[in-house]
Amino acid sequence: MNALAALLLLTAIQIATSFAATAVLTVSPLLADTLGISARWVGVYTAVLYAAAACSSIWFGNRVHRLGAFQASRWRLALCASGMLLIASSHVAGVLAGSVLMGLGYGGITPASSYFLSQGAPLKHCSLLFSIRQSGVPAGAALAAVLVPAMVQHLGLPWAFLAPGIMGLLAAVAFTARSAQELRQTAQSGSAASTQASVWSLLATHPPLRMLVLVAFVFSGLQVTTLAMLVPFLHGFQQMSIEQAGLLLTLLNLVGVVFRLLWGRCVDRGMPALRMLALSGLLGALGFAILACAAFSVVAPFMLFVAAAALGVAVVAWNGVLFSEIAILVPREEVGRATGLCVFAGFVGVVVMPTALTLAIEQRVASGLVFVLGAMLSLHVGWLTWRRAPRKGA
Repeated sequence: MNALAALLLLTAIQIATSFAATAVLTVSPLLADTLGISARWVGVYTAVLYAAAACSSIWFGNRVHRLGAFQASRWRLALCASGMLLIASSHVAGVLAGSVLMGLGYGGITPASSYFLSQGAPLKHCSLLFSIRQSGVPAGAALAAVLVPAMVQHLGLPWAFLAPGIMGLLAAVAFTARSAQELRQTAQSGSAASTQASVWSLLATHPPLRMLVLVAFVFSGLQVTTLAMLVPFLHGFQQMSIEQAGLLLTLLNLVGVVFRLLWGRCVDRGMPALRMLALSGLLGALGFAILACAAFSVVAPFMLFVAAAALGVAVVAWNGVLFSEIAILVPREEVGRATGLCVFAGFVGVVVMPTALTLAIEQRVASGLVFVLGAMLSLHVGWLTWRRAPRKGA
């Protein structure tokens, strides 16, 4: 398997696992009605999924040397697919159990593929390659926003989860190959992981990681809060149908895909990564401010599209550059562990923020206050990263 095929495969797995993790959020009002529970349950579902993902990211990040990136990713795809099948049961217990399995599968994808790419990615294209890989996350979410509501409408709710789950299991069973590069890495580092120091020591030995951990915590939390609240907010308070709200969610994720690639190219051409993260914070403040205005007053419909596009750039497009920056900051043998640490911080943010903030999902004013808080957090991260970005020529 050559490098291009490896990158495409890793991106495809990223798309599939992101599709699984986002599918429930795209039809959360309908699934809540089917289960006979409040729409607020989406915060609990999100918390369970990403709590499992946080634990998985640390565990797999420390062991990717021994497991190998491709085979580990294969098993994670199987876990996500199994979770989809459990959610298709349309029972509360099945949904919660499915969210645990999907979290365990979803959490280890990024550390494994980051470790693999860091071993052979040329430095001058590092950010772009990582951004291509990370584009699978919003691409999978966009596919879920388009396909899952349509499948629910034409096939019924259970098949919207059964069909992707079966396809995911078949793909996991069919893929058994390993690249020569992965075999070399596994052989060389198979015994190294057990002798490494605590993953938390990386924060002391590599101080710039602290800022990246903070950015991952805030932006990941805001990203999933936006994904969880956008469709219910637009459907419940802006008189949009589920399909129309899903269209804006698709726009948000597609803009995120495009700008992940653009940001990666800009950083490879000399733009400081922290400067790019600062711009993301400013755009996030703009997008959340528009949604807050929509909660408290009437805004022109096109402004909601502007908000979705701005948030796509802000809370979706940052990942690739951040993970490529990790690969530049730390030694290659530490990339899996350092990435796992940042992914862990991101998932903690995903557990904490949506769990608390989506409690406001059924109240218009409370939803507006959540968007105000999102604008303030985005602005704060933008200010911090702008201050720490290197000056031109430094």
